[in-house]
Amino acid sequence: MNDEAFHARLAEFRAQIDALPEAKRPELIALLEETRRRHEDLKKNFSRIHQALDEWRLGLKYLLFDYEATRRERDDLRRRLGE
Repeated sequence: MNDEAFHARLAEFRAQIDALPEAKRPELIALLEETRRRHEDLKKNFSRIHQALDEWRLGLKYLLFDYEATRRERDDLRRRLGE
């Protein structure tokens, strides 16, 4: 479910809650708001996880590049010492 669909469903539920008797509304509205808050928290957390994974991938690419460069330098030095 995308963000627009989620917010549309929340609005739909809010309209249904507003049609209920006054005594039942506060609990359901509180649950609806908690659901909205938790959805936003999940979006933020997934965004942070995605960013952390991207940073990890970049760091890994640098490490692999450094490893390959070090191997090439080692092989070059061994070749020079062997001559």
